[in-house]
Amino acid sequence: MLFRVLTTGLCAACVYLLATFPPVRVEVVQPATRPASVDRSPGLSVVDVAAGVAPASVPALVHLAGGEWVKAVNDREVEDVFEADELIRIGAHRRGYLDLTVARGGSERRVLLLIH
Repeated sequence: MLFRVLTTGLCAACVYLLATFPPVRVEVVQPATRPASVDRSPGLSVVDVAAGVAPASVPALVHLAGGEWVKAVNDREVEDVFEADELIRIGAHRRGYLDLTVARGGSERRVLLLIH
């Protein structure tokens, strides 16, 4: 008898709490979309150069998109494409890494060459 009274009291308390609980409102918020015309290039590209690659062919591993050029090699500004290729070849002989700054219009990106 006591068990039945306690069970009925607990059920009544649960019904009361559910009846007085504030309603829940669910809203779905869509994230803002970026315009499709924005051309985003990656900020950093890493090129892993194997040990058997000849230093003369390392500049060809830097894949440049149309209108891009190597602006600096290891933070040293270069004058033209030929100087950039020569600095990359010299750096490939030493092994280690080369940090290239690639420019296109008003934007820049970095290319890291890991030479084994």
